[in-house]
Amino acid sequence: MLVIDDTLLSDYLDGVPAARSFLRKYEGASWAVPSIVSYEAYMGSLHGFIGGDVPTLRAAITSSMDVLPVTERTASEAATLQRDLLERGVPADHPDALIAACAREHGGTFATADTHFWKERVREVLDVAIYDPEPSEDDSLNRETDNGQ
Repeated sequence: MLVIDDTLLSDYLDGVPAARSFLRKYEGASWAVPSIVSYEAYMGSLHGFIGGDVPTLRAAITSSMDVLPVTERTASEAATLQRDLLERGVPADHPDALIAACAREHGGTFATADTHFWKERVREVLDVAIYDPEPSEDDSLNRETDNGQ
């Protein structure tokens, strides 16, 4: 299962070519979003950051992917993930840790544009698919030589 973060979801809903191309690589996998990511998309719509109204976005999301609940169990998994990240010296912001923990809780791969999660030390404890909305030669070189810092 590919669990999608807010940037990838927003780009997908807006038809950004990089998002479409990235998700084509995962056509054989099921896609999911944590419910908090759906909420972020709805708020993006209300504030004019994403095209489409909330009912249209909801229909697009629920017709193409599962919506995963964020529960007390997810909160507990987020605490465990954050502990693992702290032990490696790479803690995540709290909302991001909750979203990533939802992927880990469900045994999924976390697809994210958040470069914090691209770090090798993060990927030791979390299965991450790197979504780069604006890839460049320098970015791919940096990822190849990432020393985990």
